[in-house]
Amino acid sequence: MSDMKNERVANPQWKKATLWASAVVLVLILGMALLVIFTPKKDETSPAAGPSAPASTVPSNPATQDGCNVPAGDTSATPKMPDDLRWEAKNGWTWPVSDTYGPTARKGDFGVCFARSPLGAALMAVTLNTAISTSDFKQAVELYVPDSPGKDYVLAEPASERGEPISYSGFIVDSFTPDNAQVTMVFSTPDTPTGFTGLPLSFRWIDGDWKQVVLDDGSMFRGQPIAPQRGSFVEWKATP
Repeated sequence: MSDMKNERVANPQWKKATLWASAVVLVLILGMALLVIFTPKKDETSPAAGPSAPASTVPSNPATQDGCNVPAGDTSATPKMPDDLRWEAKNGWTWPVSDTYGPTARKGDFGVCFARSPLGAALMAVTLNTAISTSDFKQAVELYVPDSPGKDYVLAEPASERGEPISYSGFIVDSFTPDNAQVTMVFSTPDTPTGFTGLPLSFRWIDGDWKQVVLDDGSMFRGQPIAPQRGSFVEWKATP
């Protein structure tokens, strides 16, 4: 599969986790949520109840992924929304999920097992961001961040106060291979000229699911937040 590149993330400038939250709150989304993104650790999970994949002797796409048995589906940079896309709600937050492409299983309060595709990485991004704001912070770190010096750095920092819910608008696929995905999570905000803010996030495929890339200094995302215009990102099918 060929890489899909975007020059906006070619020269990343990493931020400290503790400065990341304040930069977003003070500069771009005053009064909105702390956006700290994490990914699942190596524990095995039990699949959640959902529709069974039909048997096929010659699948047109990779039928399943290692670990979670989730269909890959559309692996293009502008994937179609799945028919089963819906919105979940908790503590005033709403976010898109798909029983087919993720999360397809749960580990305690957290959704896990996503498709090995750009759509799966985008669904992972909104799921993780919501989880960190609606569930236990340290449990989320333990689950979504693989063991690393960066994980130790994040766990050593005090948890920040939870912000107000945000409205997820869509995503941009900055680059994608089966092992690495860079996806900009787009949400609506009144504090940019376009009415949207995008955060460039990096994921890596480890042990059958997407995991958040955290550098040794605890940096959470690449580059700078952007202000994308409608039409420049893939929108979620419907709003809650």
